[in-house]
Amino acid sequence: MSYSHPGGAGQPLPAAEALSPSGRSRHAIPAPRPVRTMPLTRRYEAIWCDNAGEIRDSIRLAPATPLFEEAFSALARGSVIATETGPVAVEDLVPGMRARTGEGGLETITWVGSMMIYPEHGAAEGRDTVRLTRITAEALGVGRPVPDLVLGPRARLCLRDPRLRAVIGGEAAYVPARAFIDGVSVIEVTPLAPVTVYHVVLENHGSLRVAGLEVEAFHPGEGVERMIDPRMLSLFEAQFPQLEGLAGFGPLAHPRLTRFEVESLWA
Repeated sequence: MSYSHPGGAGQPLPAAEALSPSGRSRHAIPAPRPVRTMPLTRRYEAIWCDNAGEIRDSIRLAPATPLFEEAFSALARGSVIATETGPVAVEDLVPGMRARTGEGGLETITWVGSMMIYPEHGAAEGRDTVRLTRITAEALGVGRPVPDLVLGPRARLCLRDPRLRAVIGGEAAYVPARAFIDGVSVIEVTPLAPVTVYHVVLENHGSLRVAGLEVEAFHPGEGVERMIDPRMLSLFEAQFPQLEGLAGFGPLAHPRLTRFEVESLWA
């Protein structure tokens, strides 16, 4: 802080001024600049199909922020995806395969991303420790899911219910998996050891059929490019080389609701 005049009688002199033995101001000591905290980075891995149909892979360092982490962390290793040729574990998916979707069709997988979640994940940045969501077998109905399914912190399920029509004009919406936590059959899990988590991009957005449930394939959301600065946008778009910008994700298959909007439906 700078001052335009010396302090008056009985007032302390500014801390940024040093006094000579005679009591006169000798020189000004610049106030220390605040330390700028740089965001931590994480290693993000991806495989995708290029324009020639060749499989490519990459490992990139990018900011450890929710924007990036959400794109890589919906499904825990071992989650089984329904494909055209049968059930396939998420870690064995290859771009070019066709996934069976909750919308009743087949969609080509164009990208599979992954990252590692560590027990202390998030604590170093002052955020809450990452918690996964475990949905126990048949918690949401017969065969939904089978077996237990572990989802990432921002995974979304496709909820189909006639009551949604009054809210969104349709009977299907994506809702956070955390909205179903009841502490009994759907619980939070803090990993005790490193866990690899994955996400999947489809040629046309839709719902992956995973162990009897419908999990939203990755989509950054509509208008996200207007909410982040150009440099961050460039880093984010680089994670998806198979697309020419975020517009390549196309429209959302269903609207999204927040946890609170979902809870209000049952009130």
